[in-house]
Amino acid sequence: MVLTGVNSKALRKGSAEPPLAAGAFRVYNMRFCPWALRAMLYVAAKGIDAEVINLNVTDKAEWYFKKHYLGKAPAVEHNGKVVIESGFIPEYLDDAFPESRILPTDPFEKVQQKLLADRLTAVAHAVPNLFAVMRDHSLKDEKQPKVFEVLKMAEDLLVDEFYAGSTPGYPDYLSFPFFEKIWWATALNVVDLPKESFPGKEEYPKLTKWFDAMIKSDVVQSVTQPLEHGAAFMNAYATHQPMDYDLGLDD
Repeated sequence: MVLTGVNSKALRKGSAEPPLAAGAFRVYNMRFCPWALRAMLYVAAKGIDAEVINLNVTDKAEWYFKKHYLGKAPAVEHNGKVVIESGFIPEYLDDAFPESRILPTDPFEKVQQKLLADRLTAVAHAVPNLFAVMRDHSLKDEKQPKVFEVLKMAEDLLVDEFYAGSTPGYPDYLSFPFFEKIWWATALNVVDLPKESFPGKEEYPKLTKWFDAMIKSDVVQSVTQPLEHGAAFMNAYATHQPMDYDLGLDD
């Protein structure tokens, strides 16, 4: 697997569309977006050689609207075809590159993994509670129990080493970005969970082991951002401050 441009600077309004070589595979990404990270993780897990184009999704490049009608990330492009939306891209990739299929081929098992991933979107829905605390710290006692409730649900759903079984799979890659956002929030004292051994061995022993295995994996390490940069960007987004899409990159 060769991923180029994972930490390239974000293209914005006025930028030229980079040429795409015939047969090359491209991911349109935003470095701090959990929805975009879903696609990035799936591409990395499948071992697809890909060029990554990072985007400023506030000051959007005009040419990108030809790829995604709303100008959002993620999208993937290959052989003149563009596929958008993080919920559709993984299954498309499995069909387009069946030799590295992640979803099961068995119809029943495939549906079970998709249903599990759908249940785990509750973690994504919990993240706005963290944003509320970033804007008003006095809401912490009200909001963080909702996050703890979702983490307990995720703990109970984890019946094997990973949600997909003995190795990471579809529900793991699609849900991980939102667990990571809660982890980022620990660096801002927004939620009372440890940065180390996240989310905490006593209350969530299985989930703690799972997150540690995921965050240390080659797949995650190849595409994710450091804790301190993620926390800073997340806080800027939540509190409506200017967002630095190139945060952490050298000039």
